Amino acid sequence: MSQSNAKLPEQKNDKTGRDIGITLAIISGLVTVLVAVFGCLGTITAPGIQPFANWLFNRTPVPTSTDISPTATPVRGADPVTDTQDLSCTQNQNCPTSVDWANNCIAGYNWTVYSSSDFPQVPKDENECYSQPILDAFYTKDDGLYIFAQPRSLISSKDYGLFTPLPQSGKVSVTLDLDKMDNGQVWIGIFEEPDIDSKGVLLVAPPGDVRRQAFALKTMPSEGKIEVSRVFENSLGKYTLGFKLEYGSIIANVEGTSMTAMPFTSRTRWLYIGYRAKLYDPLDGTADIQALFTDLKIEE
Repeated sequence: MSQSNAKLPEQKNDKTGRDIGITLAIISGLVTVLVAVFGCLGTITAPGIQPFANWLFNRTPVPTSTDISPTATPVRGADPVTDTQDLSCTQNQNCPTSVDWANNCIAGYNWTVYSSSDFPQVPKDENECYSQPILDAFYTKDDGLYIFAQPRSLISSKDYGLFTPLPQSGKVSVTLDLDKMDNGQVWIGIFEEPDIDSKGVLLVAPPGDVRRQAFALKTMPSEGKIEVSRVFENSLGKYTLGFKLEYGSIIANVEGTSMTAMPFTSRTRWLYIGYRAKLYDPLDGTADIQALFTDLKIEE
């Protein structure tokens, strides 16, 4: 009995050794196979095998992140660089900022010049700033855009202004300081294209006493009708104007007072600032306007 009992542990150890040997052989074979497989795909280094080896022995797979948060691209109107102007200024470190009026610049990469009388060819300097005055009427002054339109011979009314693209939704606000308004109108509005003959919503300031200024909300193009008109008083002739851009409508406001919401479904939206000359007196030349736009803000 004692001899038989003495051999049992030895047999058990032999069996355990054989089991371990078989297990290691299997693992070695698997690794060999893996190396052969990955070898077909490229060179496999020890660090490359290590994550799989850890999983094989520990049976604990490396967690994989599933937190994917794509950034949504807002729908916008035309890009002022790619859709309306060339790229030369974006490569020039001396370019003015996008708030170009404060730098005594009306930037060609922000603004498209419009004239109903002809196709304007306005020269620009090395910083992409239009040569002033644009169309003999638009200047920069006091960190703003100044309209200084003087009488000249015209046989019919003409429109002059600047367009800049807008987001599809957001807010636009600006301060309008009126000094003189004779035989013309100041216009600020939203159009679907950089053309006043396209669909639009327009705030019109007609001639008269700038301290008791009327503002009319009008649909465009020209066959559109006046939706509402109100008179606002300011002893300095200074008024705040704005638009709320919604996906299906535009709401104009004057002095914080919202006007009728106008349906507007176009995805592209352009801000227009300008004036219409020669409206009433055929013997009185054209518009005599002095108006300053400042504090322009465009928010998405």
